[in-house]
Amino acid sequence: MNRCTASPRDASLAACVNSESTPARVQVFALPTSINKTAKSVLIIVAAALLHGCAAVTPVTSSSSANLTQTGTALASLSSDGYTVVQGNVYLFENTDCPQFVALFGSCFGNNAAAPYIIPQPPVESAYNDPYTAVPFNTPGPNGVTTNIFYRLSDMEALVTAVQYPPTGAYAGYQSYMFTSASSNYPLSDPLQVISPNTARYEIFGSVGNDVNNVIVQKQTGVSPWNGQIITFVTTSNQVLANDIVAKLTARGINPKSIMIETLGYNVRTGTTQTSDDLVSLMRYALPEDQTSADAWYSSVANNVLVYKVSNPSISVARYPENLYSPRTGTDETQLTSALTELASLLQGWSTTNSVLGNLSPVSASSFTRTVLDVNGIPHGLAGADCISKGTICAGDNQDTSTYAFSPSFALSSNSILFVAGVDHNLAGNSSYISLAIYNAQQSAGVASSSQSNFSAVGFNSGSLTGSNSTVGSAQAVLQALGLYNSASPALKAALPKLYVSLVSKSCTIAVQYCVNLNGNTLIPDTTPATPINMYERSYIRPGDTTAADTNVMVYPQVIGPGKQ
Repeated sequence: MNRCTASPRDASLAACVNSESTPARVQVFALPTSINKTAKSVLIIVAAALLHGCAAVTPVTSSSSANLTQTGTALASLSSDGYTVVQGNVYLFENTDCPQFVALFGSCFGNNAAAPYIIPQPPVESAYNDPYTAVPFNTPGPNGVTTNIFYRLSDMEALVTAVQYPPTGAYAGYQSYMFTSASSNYPLSDPLQVISPNTARYEIFGSVGNDVNNVIVQKQTGVSPWNGQIITFVTTSNQVLANDIVAKLTARGINPKSIMIETLGYNVRTGTTQTSDDLVSLMRYALPEDQTSADAWYSSVANNVLVYKVSNPSISVARYPENLYSPRTGTDETQLTSALTELASLLQGWSTTNSVLGNLSPVSASSFTRTVLDVNGIPHGLAGADCISKGTICAGDNQDTSTYAFSPSFALSSNSILFVAGVDHNLAGNSSYISLAIYNAQQSAGVASSSQSNFSAVGFNSGSLTGSNSTVGSAQAVLQALGLYNSASPALKAALPKLYVSLVSKSCTIAVQYCVNLNGNTLIPDTTPATPINMYERSYIRPGDTTAADTNVMVYPQVIGPGKQ
């Protein structure tokens, strides 16, 4: 986040400074299937996730849709103050959209299979529209304008996204990314530099700063944003423009505390020309308490999210400095390492005895790989700032998670079972919710998931990693189902409540409550040889904090079963 105070994520506006049209319906686009791309380095699968600021005083009090209309009216009326205001679209990205991205980029960038993404589509206007990466996503917008999920911003422009918050969930976050940058900006080569479909540019997909999550929003507004509060996100590189937008909207009756400024730092090459960096913004909404209510919100997402690009060529420019990531803290989990190792060993023994190998490699127990190195609590490696500075692929990093723990790739036959054994970071006090996502490893495409909320952090139970309606956790329940519980040591039995086990199979017949069933999943086609899969574990927001826990003190899962590649 920005450097306006020593505590950048909680900064106020004061600390940082001394056409009303009907919302467009959600646009669904398709990419040409004829577009292919040279296969990327396998290291791209490390990444994951396809989808702060400063503000100022009085909480949002109403959740009515009329208030979202009021915000749209206030934004449109900025035209009377010398602004150009053009409305865009919003796009709902789901797992089934991955083939469209794979057709163009060769990857779905490790999208989180547990949650759709809400993606603003601002107007293109006179900005450069990359024929290789952007033009295939052009979408008709309100009043005949062309919109696109990939966009460029000059220092006199801002992306404004007004959101009527969805029903209570475990997490919501708003995050912008540098998507591609001209390769000429990077004189030094790096093995993780990935050429985009436009061979003159590198794919970056690196975060521009901390995620503006629901915890940050609540800290600024003073109230929970869930269930209809109106929050306006303003993404810009220009502090003067941001201040002026806040002042003008405040004068029009918009609560200034409901306006979140997401700053673009010096490391983003702003502008609207071909050489400028292009951007994409994602809103993540995960693990709702009531899925039916969440589905209703999604089905009307174009009425719950308004997108505008606003510009004022006469305004002066004072650019924000490069954003800093918030330091992380965490509760040490390493005392659970030996118990997790014993649990994995019991599962490996059962799998060795009961697996039908066929063409699969023997049963193994493999640890997930850590992709972020926290140095003094500051994330490095798969972190946007590092990727932007080196021109390397970050594939949608999100510093609100452990970003990311990922497994090796496995072939999965029609009757084989993979076990994932891990630490319940919720019970260890290191996460508000956990997501275990399964991927088509060839495409970094999320296809299925299992999750678990932390009741003490989010106020509701949901998910199957530990079970929401049982006093027996998943680790104990699976051992009992396999007839292994009596073989566990007293130390393991004592630790089982803090561990989880999830099964992944195309034939879930054992411990079905805890099994992710891939049978019939068209995103994992039945092929010979089998389409490889892998898994990512994400642990979102340490309770009482505004970011993920320190990965140095966390214990990562193990995957047990045949077919390791």
